[in-house]
Amino acid sequence: MLAATENRESEGQDDQLLRLYWNRAAVKKELAGLRNERHDLLDRLKQQEGAVVRAQEQLEALERLLTNPLAAANAMVYFQLRHVWRIASQKLQQFATELRLQQEKRERDQLHGKILAKRERRLKAITEKIASINSTRAEMLAELKELESSWDGSNVVIQLFRRRNMRKRRQDLSEGLASAQRQLEEIEYLGEKIAHEALPEGSGLTLETRRAINRALIALAQHLVVHFSDHNLSSLAKTAVNKPVSDMKFGDRRDCDRIVEKIRERIEDLNSQKDLAARVKARADMIRPQLEYRSDSDSVPAPNCIADIAMSISSPDAPTRRAADAPMRVNVLEQEYWHIYSMLV
Repeated sequence: MLAATENRESEGQDDQLLRLYWNRAAVKKELAGLRNERHDLLDRLKQQEGAVVRAQEQLEALERLLTNPLAAANAMVYFQLRHVWRIASQKLQQFATELRLQQEKRERDQLHGKILAKRERRLKAITEKIASINSTRAEMLAELKELESSWDGSNVVIQLFRRRNMRKRRQDLSEGLASAQRQLEEIEYLGEKIAHEALPEGSGLTLETRRAINRALIALAQHLVVHFSDHNLSSLAKTAVNKPVSDMKFGDRRDCDRIVEKIRERIEDLNSQKDLAARVKARADMIRPQLEYRSDSDSVPAPNCIADIAMSISSPDAPTRRAADAPMRVNVLEQEYWHIYSMLV
């Protein structure tokens, strides 16, 4: 008895030690997690402090720059060029979003149309089956009614000889009616289930659709490069987003004023274009034969197939007559104009 008691006490102590061990391990794991989180927060704090310091240094450098009238004029051009890049990039992003949503809706509507047409055929077949069952039920009910009427109108002798056949026929008709009722309920339930089936959302854009979207985005990117080609604004805008303001020089005050005025004109003209979609479509149709893909599953064309940008889309096969009509040596994919790669699908 004493030995059993000692064994139970020993087992209880072992259980307590085991629980303490696991609790200690869990606490150590939690502590390690908190330490890692603390280190991450400290790293973020240092990064944020560094960003604040760099922003302060840039602000002070800009303040010093603006004390010089000529440097201030160049800074104005610099930030206007960055504004051009931002406008063009936003235009491309908006176009990409609208086009993708439009194509997704079109493909979803096509998919739903096929499913609804198939559903309509299935429901029509069910309706015809229900009509057939009801017709059979009506015939059996009429026969049963006629049978009972005939039975009631017959004399005792005839009832005596026909009792067995009449009883069997009546039973067959009753079973047939019950079976028809079950079939009717089952097929009506199936029809109700089919009628309320949820329509799928679709499995994503097809390869051909994604290629069409990307082709349109490339066409718009090229159009924007051409649109801002006056005074080489598109190239200057690309340089401005990659270099600090102190590294950019655009000439004297008059040169800077002319560039700023040209930027304003080009932006206003872009915002007033009512036929932008038609222009983009025409350019997309024009570049379509040029596009090549590295594999049959790629939706983004190889950059080297669109090394030039045609200045005019009215007659791309016509011979060049003026120097201004010569293609621009700009590859919007390779040079990633307007951050186009982030918008391709």
